[in-house]
Amino acid sequence: MRTVSRLPLSWCLSSCDPNSGSESRFIARSLWLPRSRRDWIYNAQQSRTAYFADIMVSESAKKDIILRGCDASHLAALEDRGWKHRQSGLEAVLPLRKPDPWNPHRSLRELSRRALRKGNIEVMERPDPGTIGRIREILTELRNASQYRRRPALKYLFQNDPEFWELCLIYYRDNQPEALVGWSRNGESAIHLEVMLRSREAPVGAMEALILESVALAGKRGMELVSLGEVPFLRINPKTPELPAKKQQTQLKRFASYYLMRPAFSSMGLFRFKNKFRPLWNPLYLMSNRPVGLLALGDLFIESGCHKLLAYCLTHFNRS
Repeated sequence: MRTVSRLPLSWCLSSCDPNSGSESRFIARSLWLPRSRRDWIYNAQQSRTAYFADIMVSESAKKDIILRGCDASHLAALEDRGWKHRQSGLEAVLPLRKPDPWNPHRSLRELSRRALRKGNIEVMERPDPGTIGRIREILTELRNASQYRRRPALKYLFQNDPEFWELCLIYYRDNQPEALVGWSRNGESAIHLEVMLRSREAPVGAMEALILESVALAGKRGMELVSLGEVPFLRINPKTPELPAKKQQTQLKRFASYYLMRPAFSSMGLFRFKNKFRPLWNPLYLMSNRPVGLLALGDLFIESGCHKLLAYCLTHFNRS
């Protein structure tokens, strides 16, 4: 039986008692896609003892489903059960395990030091009900202070609410929050970056400081892998997935969706930011028990709000 070391992006391990019944072993949040006629499981909680592939096969026996944020282990677990896949982008991964653990470049450490000379970081682990409300308020405040404040927000692609976050770090300057990162736990030894948000006033290096502090905390707590999340619409030649960071950009290939979304979403800008951390770049897939065709892609495009974001950016050239 094939096992997976972690769940798809934006899923999380459940703290439910695995002996308390089948419903506690897998709790899904899904959205019906009317054109391709299948359920998009955009978020789920799964117990530590449940088998991902068995659950997906059981779910797909009831209805057709589609997943995003799947890596090579999910592909291996489901492909031999007849599932189909389509690459959607790349994932930036920082491996922390020995013998060759990831270490930040000195330029990143210098950016972090510059930011920490001006402010400080607050760490919240497994936010409790009392702090979740506060984090939500800060998220709203930072969203309104960001350069993208007027743009329609994308939906269902990330865990935007801190209820199921494993870790939240907030950068303060003069007692005002100016940047935030939120992490979910999608494996026994893996965390995933869900939210990365900064105000226009945040100093240079604030986001780098938050990520470096998060990685240091993850390492101290026995994590083996930190995912900086997906860069959509891009892929790298599979024969050269571990090139030095400076050469990665020359190996990038662009999907047609890259050109469609370029007025609204800078995949290259996101790639350059995450590539500063010198990650390993892994392919990410959409997976379904049926072929992933244009109708499914259109459904995801519309239901996630990409069409509203694109329309706004095409009609508001001079606004952020």
